Amino acid sequence: MILYLMRHGQTDWNLEGRVQGKNDLPLNETGVKQAHRAACNFAELKKTIETIYTSDLKRAKKTAEIISASLDLPMHYTKQLREMDFGKAEGIKGMDLAAKFPYIHQAFNDIKNPERYDIGYPMGETVGQVQKRFMKVVQRLWEDGRENVLIVTHGMLIRIFSEICFKKSIRLENGSVLRVVFDEKTRRFRSAKILF
Repeated sequence: MILYLMRHGQTDWNLEGRVQGKNDLPLNETGVKQAHRAACNFAELKKTIETIYTSDLKRAKKTAEIISASLDLPMHYTKQLREMDFGKAEGIKGMDLAAKFPYIHQAFNDIKNPERYDIGYPMGETVGQVQKRFMKVVQRLWEDGRENVLIVTHGMLIRIFSEICFKKSIRLENGSVLRVVFDEKTRRFRSAKILF
């Protein structure tokens, strides 16, 4: 199975460096252009990608809809692909997180910290909770025999996925895509490559 993990196009809060989380913000003009550019990049893979799964938040949904329309692919919306709920940290600029939540911020950025998966911002989800719901989607795709799927989701979900599967933090820019290959014999993801 091959998954194409795409981070949604840009929003105004992305531009301002604010934590979005569950806030349902639309794409800005740049974000719409990024989605159209991704659709053009995916055109060569039209015969490969069989379906699109997307977060139901506006920014991911619109990104997926633009690509779906361009490639004439079916789409599936799911809450399980939503961005992490950052609770009290939502709306705060990324550079201010360390000052406001020093211990949590440090733990979030240390993938070797064994406590990391049990930590979340106040009133938000833990990293472990996000991991479980995202991996349920991946497991279902594998059980359904999907072979080539585009998943339009959010930055933190992709980052957590890469840390679990590849033991490294991969941070995608808005509109970028990470291609990952699942080896059915070993039941592990064996490679990851940023396509664009």
